[in-house]
Amino acid sequence: MPFFRALVLALGLCSQWPTAWAQPLSLASDPVAMGRMALGEMQHGQAAVGVWREGQAAAALVQAGDTAAVAPPAAGVPPLFEIGSISKVFTGLLLAQAVERGDLRLDDRLGDLLASKVAFSSPAAGSITLRQLVTHSSCLPRLPADFQVGSAPENPYRSYDRPRLWAALAALQLAKPPPCEAAYSNLGFGVLGEILSERYGKPWNELVRERITVPLGMNDTRQYLGDQAPRLADGFVGRLPAPPWEMQAFSGAGALRSTVPDMLLFSRAVLAGGDGPLGPAVQRLLTPLGRIDTGEIGYGIWIRGPKERRSYFHEGWTGGYRSVWMLLPQTQEAFVLLTSNGQAQPWRVRNALAADYYPVVVAPSYARTTDQLAPYEGLYRSSLGATVTVVVQDGVLYRRPAGVAFRPLTAAGPDRFVDLGQGLTYQFVRENGLPASATVTQGGGAQTLVRLAASAPALAVLPDAVAASYAGRYVVKRWLNPDLVLDVRAEAGQLAVRSANFARVPVFPMPGRPDRFAYEVVKAELQFERDAGGKVVALVLHQNGAQRALRASD
Repeated sequence: MPFFRALVLALGLCSQWPTAWAQPLSLASDPVAMGRMALGEMQHGQAAVGVWREGQAAAALVQAGDTAAVAPPAAGVPPLFEIGSISKVFTGLLLAQAVERGDLRLDDRLGDLLASKVAFSSPAAGSITLRQLVTHSSCLPRLPADFQVGSAPENPYRSYDRPRLWAALAALQLAKPPPCEAAYSNLGFGVLGEILSERYGKPWNELVRERITVPLGMNDTRQYLGDQAPRLADGFVGRLPAPPWEMQAFSGAGALRSTVPDMLLFSRAVLAGGDGPLGPAVQRLLTPLGRIDTGEIGYGIWIRGPKERRSYFHEGWTGGYRSVWMLLPQTQEAFVLLTSNGQAQPWRVRNALAADYYPVVVAPSYARTTDQLAPYEGLYRSSLGATVTVVVQDGVLYRRPAGVAFRPLTAAGPDRFVDLGQGLTYQFVRENGLPASATVTQGGGAQTLVRLAASAPALAVLPDAVAASYAGRYVVKRWLNPDLVLDVRAEAGQLAVRSANFARVPVFPMPGRPDRFAYEVVKAELQFERDAGGKVVALVLHQNGAQRALRASD
């Protein structure tokens, strides 16, 4: 799970590029292909992939920017990676073990558990229960009010200790008593980890070691690296080095480092269920306790799909590392992908695997004319707060969430449209004869889109030849700083730009303004310039002023 922000779940809300899903994946696919998909255009960092299926493990270690990738030898020493918020699953398991033993109850309140530690100024804060902490329904913010990322961006959690955490809880004022609709909170899991530590009189990392990693033989899963520090894969954000993160009071939210072999050991222990080495606490870990985003949540673990075909997962993100872990108990399969670049996209792989696990059933061809498609056009607000744009162009219905590329939908029945590449279905619901909302399902999760009054733009994609005319590298010459290069790529009639150390993002044509495109992720625009013959030769970046970039020679 991203450490500063909640997971952007599937449902087509996270594909930044139209062909991001062009290559179907399943757990039978080559792990090298999975690693390459996660790294994408990255030129720095690694991706370590592990799959457990049919009683066997498959693994690969992929180097960014390298066409060669080999599976690590069985006797080799695998690299360590920060697994970020996947640590929350370990905290959830510790709580499940405590509840199983009768040491704690899900309905225990903070005011009682911390009576000698925290003088709550808000009765609502004191009424928060362990159940609400572990399901992100506690009403706690993502981070405490005194947490300032900007003061130490390279290692933001290092100095936040337990006394400071208790002081933040004491001062906290909640707008309403819990429970609240689930909203991802690193603060909540930091508090939960420290409560477990207080209850047993041991640091959180010692509890993880004694109760989970040592019994399972997970010798490489730890918070503190000690003499194993050289094994930690070098972290990056794009092409810039990113140091490891250190944690105190937020350890329970994201402090662990691990390897692919260790995470597969953990996966197998969880898949073994109550009769396995972790005992009945595993059944608690996987039991739905509430809803979050597009599905359910157990003891800090995300749950998707119907009871007879559930999947479980969590993601992690620290400064220079991104990771994803996934379990499929019905098929006794598991997947883990650890990367050492904060701009890598392991969630793309997880979503592709989920699309395979929850395939879209398509009826025979159900062709629709432009006139029949027109009523679906408009802007829709998702139940997660995102805006989705639906546009009809040249007899095709396109949709895109804010900040990402358009993808076409295929008619598959009355008011039903699918995107096979993403395993996604839109089922529109009409009121007074017109589409007013849609239920969107993908990867075992679902959410609702409600139509807004605003109109959709007239244009989704450009003719391929027009889009291709803008593609190329544009250079801003600078005297005191390195040149700024804007790399413009065209694909499926759309443009996406990569600049400086930022990930590639799409830009969109501005109505009535020839050769003008706008970003959505930042307040910026691009104005392309043409020569007398009509060839695009330069662009002007409008962002806090104007910078002119000349097109580099082909």
